[in-house]
Amino acid sequence: MNSLFVGECAEYCNDRGLCTVSGCQCSMDYAGTYCEKYVGKQPIQTWFNETFDDLSAVGVSGSNSNNWIRLNGDGHIRHVCYENVNNNTNNYFSGQALHFGADCGCGGVEAITRELNITQAKTISFAFHVITKNNCITTTNNITVALEWTYDEGISWSRLITMYNQERAQFFNITLPSDMMAIAQTRNIGGVRFRWTQVERVVNDIYWAIDNIRLE
Repeated sequence: MNSLFVGECAEYCNDRGLCTVSGCQCSMDYAGTYCEKYVGKQPIQTWFNETFDDLSAVGVSGSNSNNWIRLNGDGHIRHVCYENVNNNTNNYFSGQALHFGADCGCGGVEAITRELNITQAKTISFAFHVITKNNCITTTNNITVALEWTYDEGISWSRLITMYNQERAQFFNITLPSDMMAIAQTRNIGGVRFRWTQVERVVNDIYWAIDNIRLE
């Protein structure tokens, strides 16, 4: 450690910079006395509609690949089982979906979105399903997956919902909490990231999938 600064920067540089003796040193794409201004070339996205249907079945590439900043834990695109589509009267899953191997043993199993401006949004909805490697077969084995959000680039995460295996596809439509909306309004930034994260490792041959994600 070459130097140590003990002090305080207002709003802690809005979690977009480093507080130093000479003031806030802002991260890339942010400026202002307290890093309160977004100056990046691309505005923070205000919408999110992910079906995974225009992404490559091998890896993640395509026009919507920039919706995600991180896919950890063998995250990959697979076609939804034809039988599940036929039996899925609510159309929770269709086309392609994002699948994760729950037993990969490769660190955090998670998908994290890019920063999103949620000031005009009210809900986030998505489909969730637990299956085996053969994605036409469901399983009775349990798994715990959580949807969380952060406003400080992942320093802290708050949980929106915890999901478990119900042996069928599930659809969630979640109202964004008031504390999330208050942060987005008062910070004049609105940058929030969401992540679907597996809470614990489970037995072999268990996969979980998400599809048809909408922020609106």
